[in-house]
Amino acid sequence: MDQTDRRDAMMLEHIGRAAIVTAATAGLLLGTTTTASAATSFAPAYTLATGWTCAGQIDGTAIPGPSDYSGPGEAAVYLRGTFWSATPGSHESGCTVTTTVDWHNLDTDASGSTAVVVVGGPAGQTGPAVGVLLPTGPGRIEATVRTTPLAHLPGTAAFTVDAL
Repeated sequence: MDQTDRRDAMMLEHIGRAAIVTAATAGLLLGTTTTASAATSFAPAYTLATGWTCAGQIDGTAIPGPSDYSGPGEAAVYLRGTFWSATPGSHESGCTVTTTVDWHNLDTDASGSTAVVVVGGPAGQTGPAVGVLLPTGPGRIEATVRTTPLAHLPGTAAFTVDAL
């Protein structure tokens, strides 16, 4: 490493430390108390879909509350479908599947399910994100993404929802 590289590395280290101190100070001054766990990706759910003999996957992201997307004791889940079809000419129509998010709060034993339709293009295009809000209550959550009534391999995620 030459003199210029060392100087650049030291400058980046100082900038990084300054950014951390600035963020921490801003949090203290503004009273920021958000402690929810970070966004968590689901393992992909692989599924068949209706349309043009479609098959593909549904990707999901859970954003535990409190956050900009969900309140205390809630989690926002966003789902997107990417599908493929072997049917010629199917690139003009989309593929759809009813998708259910099942959740279980390990701390309170509460559970529930929410269903939504996920859409994607049949030529490998990812469809728009579809969101659901899960009223999980605070605690450790295990969630599963599955499809009905079509054959699938479910995707799962675990995350923590905070009360405040």
